[in-house]
Amino acid sequence: MAAHKEFCRFAGSYGRYSLIQERVARFLASKIKNPYPVVVDLGCGTGGFFRAYEHSFTKYFAIDAAPEMLALHPCGKGVEKIIGNFNDPSLFETLGRLDFDLLVSSSALQWCDNLEWTLSRMARLNRPVAMAVFTSGTFATLHQIAGTSSPISSLEETTAAIAKHFDAKIDLLRYRIYFRDTLSMLRYIKRSGVSGGRGVLGYKETKKILSNYPLAYLEFEVVCAVSKEICRRIDYIN
Repeated sequence: MAAHKEFCRFAGSYGRYSLIQERVARFLASKIKNPYPVVVDLGCGTGGFFRAYEHSFTKYFAIDAAPEMLALHPCGKGVEKIIGNFNDPSLFETLGRLDFDLLVSSSALQWCDNLEWTLSRMARLNRPVAMAVFTSGTFATLHQIAGTSSPISSLEETTAAIAKHFDAKIDLLRYRIYFRDTLSMLRYIKRSGVSGGRGVLGYKETKKILSNYPLAYLEFEVVCAVSKEICRRIDYIN
């Protein structure tokens, strides 16, 4: 999968560039009102949700396709790291044999080869879920100026797919990150991993952005969905 290659390449610097992913993880974790002893984290990366999760646990399965990212995920009592790809049916066969209480995925599922398929396999596990998925509103102005289309699903597609498979409370989060200049912005895109290795900008597109990008910030759009039976009502989080 192309996505995890970009994350691997910049794994060492990922923590310095993952501001939005960390904020999303904190919001998602804050929605879970009760402790769940055994947690499965799909696309765990370097542990953004793990660090944000405010409840105790007895077992935490940290799953990611990129060994380099897993190596940076916190270790500790009860943490088990598993190399696994959420596009692979065998991973869901493995998960089907696990005894766990909560299924989470923060800032990863947008890179599914087929979001509908992955969500359907998650639903078959019949566990409470908490997920955060970036949508095509992320980098919207950048794509418009560059004349490119987003490689990830739209807000409408994402929410429809989630609603089809889960009885979940859905929140829409929008963020902006400001930059001192356009070159710094492009460097962020490259090093943060939010491009997922999908070739957001080629040489011609980069020139267009450097010459014509009208904003001092990048836009981010994220859908958060938490099973209604586990959801705590909050209106915002810093």
